[in-house]
Amino acid sequence: MVYTECSGGQNKATTTSYGESDIPPPKTKNCYLTEGDDKFDRSRCGTANDGACSKDKGGPSACKPDDYGGYCKHNDKYWVSIGDDFVKLSDEELLNRYQSDSKDTDIRVRRALKDQERMTANTIRELQIMGRDPVRSNRIISEDNDDNEVHNFVTDMLFKVGMGMAIIIFSVAISFILIHIKIT
Repeated sequence: MVYTECSGGQNKATTTSYGESDIPPPKTKNCYLTEGDDKFDRSRCGTANDGACSKDKGGPSACKPDDYGGYCKHNDKYWVSIGDDFVKLSDEELLNRYQSDSKDTDIRVRRALKDQERMTANTIRELQIMGRDPVRSNRIISEDNDDNEVHNFVTDMLFKVGMGMAIIIFSVAISFILIHIKIT
């Protein structure tokens, strides 16, 4: 698959809608006008005529993505599209754009953590379905798993041989002790 970037470094394959060719990526939607020749068109991503930051606002390279829809930065001035025209952001508006309260940040962090947790759980479940359990645990072998006949036969045989050897060694030791006591 060819990696094609729309303005603002947005990946065409993952940030744009395949079915809706006129919906820009959320992080750069303010770089495009909503009407006219300079509105977003998915098929123009990666070309010099992308349509972002038009009307002498710096062109596609001036588009800067952010969580608020992006902006055009040209000659140390900042612009956002509103409808079919660009509006200059004042210094105060630009600062307010990046001031967020902690509640908003907490919500974003919680959403990101939930998404990560969901993706991890899905990956683990997919691997379990395919028969490869990625979660290794020290499992204790239960008595239910001892139904293997070969295992039982070998275990019984080794137990009987061991008990026989122990009895023979014990008998030989007792005999030596008795013989030693009668000799002295």
